Amino acid sequence: MKGREKFQLALCVVMILALVSAAFLACDGGSSSSSSSSSSSSSSGSTSCGSIKLRTIPTDPSVRGPWTVGSRTVTISGLKTEVWYPAVPGSEAGKAKDWIDTREYMPDSNPDPNDPKFQINSYKGLALDTAYGPYPVIVYVHGTGSFRAASHALFTHWASRGFVVLCADNPGIMLGDLLEGGCGALLSADQKGDTQKILTAVRSQSGELAFLSGRLATDRIGLGGHSAGGVAIGGLGGERGVQVIIPMAAGGVQSGTYVKSALIMGGLKDNTATPTTVRNGYNNTPIKKRLVMIPNAGHMVFTSVCPIIMDTDEDLGALSTVAHDGCGPDYMDPAQSIPIVNFASTAVYEETLTCSTSAASQISTISTKYAGVEYQYSPGSSTSSSSGGCN
Repeated sequence: MKGREKFQLALCVVMILALVSAAFLACDGGSSSSSSSSSSSSSSGSTSCGSIKLRTIPTDPSVRGPWTVGSRTVTISGLKTEVWYPAVPGSEAGKAKDWIDTREYMPDSNPDPNDPKFQINSYKGLALDTAYGPYPVIVYVHGTGSFRAASHALFTHWASRGFVVLCADNPGIMLGDLLEGGCGALLSADQKGDTQKILTAVRSQSGELAFLSGRLATDRIGLGGHSAGGVAIGGLGGERGVQVIIPMAAGGVQSGTYVKSALIMGGLKDNTATPTTVRNGYNNTPIKKRLVMIPNAGHMVFTSVCPIIMDTDEDLGALSTVAHDGCGPDYMDPAQSIPIVNFASTAVYEETLTCSTSAASQISTISTKYAGVEYQYSPGSSTSSSSGGCN
């Protein structure tokens, strides 16, 4: 990478971190009568948990569910999007697992398609398990310098337990965009708007999502997001059907017409979204909320990209510092951290989106189950949903 390109990339990263920091710090959790989504926190819609039919799910939220996970790559409003979903068990027989083709984001990489290193626990094009459902939905938003499959360990875990999960490549803020030094593209990134486009498509279940038609519980939607993606989803509780929001290594959540529950997650060794930042996000969230802080974990603990980062010879330039924040021997091994993230996020999603009677009691044991995990819970107030403001 030429010196001028590295300088441009450094400027881009500084700019996006400044924008994200401003989003963290400008929100004070105060009330605001100007919020367009400030009314009752109860949801509307015709689908009740009673009409959702699922296979038997393990009580422990960290344990993979009974479904094989299928995947499809679709285009939604110009956004390249990956969909993971509960597939017919056994339909994966004889098929190869999905894998991350790093050439899509790192042009100088040279993976071997016949021996892929970075496999995903899903299979392309399997049949949706239409004997069950309708399935609740999780829409996830990736962080700066990332891509749609970056947190695939989470996505396939959720899908194995009965969720349909979607994550799009967000133009302007992806890894490839930043490696090319595209500062103008970065400034044009609109992760919140992109997420709203995905939500609109989920509700219509048409076009390339037609294979899901009639099988989605569109009034039971969860949002998740990492870093800048977590900031992007914090104010989407007024989107129809969105009942749970989980920012990871980001800030807090605003109140909204539909949102009922929030989980704020962070790493105790995160130098990007620091523990103080994450705790402030939790404190300023006015609805029912939980905080989970993971010990010996950095910024990348919520992704599955550390093996790629540690393996690559690609010059990541100014992204290198953030990319290595959480990767390597100085941090908790992913084999230990991934179950913690799966446990907490799955329990909070299932508590509300599938009306799980055991999920709330499960999440309350997280500090006992995983040593060093910091956990807090606040039920919120009956009037908190009308406080508005930026939280």
